[in-house]
Amino acid sequence: MEKNTDRHMFLGGNTSEGFHSFFDYIISQNDATKIYCLKGGPGTGKSSLMKKVAFYFGSKGFNIEQFHCSSDDQSLDGILIKELKVALLDGTSPHSIDPKTPGAVDKIIDLAVALNEKEISQYKDEIISVNNVVSNLFKRAYKYFKAASIIYEDWASLNKIALDKNLLFKFKVSLKDMIFPDCRIAPLGKERHLFSTAFSPNGVVSFTETLTKNLDSIYILKGETGLCKSEILEDLANTAIGYGYNVEYYHNPILPKKISHIIIPDLNIGVFSENEIYKLNLTGTAFNLNNMCDTNKLSILKDEIDFNKYEFDTLLNKGLSLIAEAKLTHDTLEKYYVKNMNFDIVNSIYDDLIKEIESLG
Repeated sequence: MEKNTDRHMFLGGNTSEGFHSFFDYIISQNDATKIYCLKGGPGTGKSSLMKKVAFYFGSKGFNIEQFHCSSDDQSLDGILIKELKVALLDGTSPHSIDPKTPGAVDKIIDLAVALNEKEISQYKDEIISVNNVVSNLFKRAYKYFKAASIIYEDWASLNKIALDKNLLFKFKVSLKDMIFPDCRIAPLGKERHLFSTAFSPNGVVSFTETLTKNLDSIYILKGETGLCKSEILEDLANTAIGYGYNVEYYHNPILPKKISHIIIPDLNIGVFSENEIYKLNLTGTAFNLNNMCDTNKLSILKDEIDFNKYEFDTLLNKGLSLIAEAKLTHDTLEKYYVKNMNFDIVNSIYDDLIKEIESLG
């Protein structure tokens, strides 16, 4: 694929199952040259450091992937300098990443060395209290997302009643033939699991469009929930892996076991689905799966479907409001940390890190 220094994703998501992590998929231990694990509290400069490193190497023409934080989409959880196979990760809660291959692959960078622990210890009770409030807000948000997911699945089951299974089967075969006109024998491809959309303090945030810039072929599956879009995507992905192609899976933000999109980098092909959580602004070959449904059956079920739509939106928005409240509450922690940080030390860490990464190339 062509150079693209503006590729944005999420490594984790606030879902109906709680915080769901795909941090292991930033890059494998076998493939990585180095994985830097950043430690330190809120306001200690982890995200800012990663943004500076991303900008530095991006300005030199390297392909950079930026992984945003689902609990604060303006901050980063990680970056990957693809050509160098070097990753930086936020190793603090809720993902709490620790080295798997210390020294040989992984290295800890502790920004807390720049923290005045004597001064900040005065605020121990306040910090613990805020952390407890934030934790409870997230727990409540996850309950609302769980409730929304139950309604969402009931909504899906109603639409599925109207779906013509024969038309679905024929469509799956024709789409597979369209994407894979030729069979091939090769070692199995690799999987990579991520989110392109997440529930954040700013609502439903999606970076899906940034993933499509260098794709030669884009296919879009339109239609309501319950029309087997995830099943179609999994079938295509399994076929691609069987033919030896690597596949990027982008998971559903509310039901993380389901797939929203796939990209096959070796073929420069992406297959994206649109649903009630996010609408896509993409140009490509579109298929409206609603056309496979019996309109008479949908008409009979309309009141129940409309009820589910309303309840789903209500529950989802309540969960999102709690995530936003958690962010505002968490931000109060930064005032304790920022004023007790020596950022000259952090800048020195950045300078040393740049030199070290450059030496790896």
